[in-house]
Amino acid sequence: MTDTSASSPMHEWPTRWGERRPRRNTGMLWLGLTLIAAAAAMTGFSGGAAGPLWSGAFIALFGLTALAVAARRPFVDGRTRLVDAATLTRGRISTTDARVHFVPERRPGVVTLTLCVLWALVLAAATVVAIRIGLTGRPEAFLGVAVLAATAALFAYAAVRAAITQYRSDSFGRRPMGLGIGPDGVLLMRVTESLYLPWNAIRRVEPDTSEPRRGMDELPLIRLRVDPSRVTASDGMRAPATVTVAPAMLRTHPQVVWSALREFLDSPSARAVLGTSTGQRLLDEWCVSAPAD
Repeated sequence: MTDTSASSPMHEWPTRWGERRPRRNTGMLWLGLTLIAAAAAMTGFSGGAAGPLWSGAFIALFGLTALAVAARRPFVDGRTRLVDAATLTRGRISTTDARVHFVPERRPGVVTLTLCVLWALVLAAATVVAIRIGLTGRPEAFLGVAVLAATAALFAYAAVRAAITQYRSDSFGRRPMGLGIGPDGVLLMRVTESLYLPWNAIRRVEPDTSEPRRGMDELPLIRLRVDPSRVTASDGMRAPATVTVAPAMLRTHPQVVWSALREFLDSPSARAVLGTSTGQRLLDEWCVSAPAD
């Protein structure tokens, strides 16, 4: 196949995904600013009293969390990398692809990890304080212990999971995570599992969206309907009939991921460019032409 294939256009943005250029989460931005202003006001009028100061600290942390969510870009416009497929596989996963175009997955940022740790520590301290208050003859304080302890445990779990995702490694060092696309199949690498899907195992590629959440836009998803008997899963896990790819977690624009999966599933002859510099130029062109958020 000649280099002219590197000028192939991207597939159209799926209408199922809604807006092509989603807005940032302005609701969370205003919520964060309002909470920080309220915390500052409580601190200013506290007169040094411990109660308003503690309440203001809690509200400020909620405000910082909301700002962190609002600051996150809905889509990214990164680039893919051409890598040796052997460096991406582990365990019982094997692939006939020698080189693949690797799209790395987003790892939790330092800000997110720090906020989770702070929330876990603050809520754990509040739990201890509530218990001590209850033991001094004010049993009503025990009413908040269960809620505080459960919330602290939730943030501790989120912090540990984020840390594992950030730093988990294997014999190659920091373990790769993301999507590998090669001439013979697709390699999906997650925190808990890895899947290798030969192209002949993928029956359909369908657009979908995440469940709507209050104050947050729906995010695009890609559903791969597959033949589980042809899919190889790590650690002997059972392959599902539907594999979900979350483009928002990948360091590449969703339209690029969608176009790559659709293009090379629908056009077997086009897969010859994958694993070559020509295929890399094609993906680079798509990344450049993808709309900025």
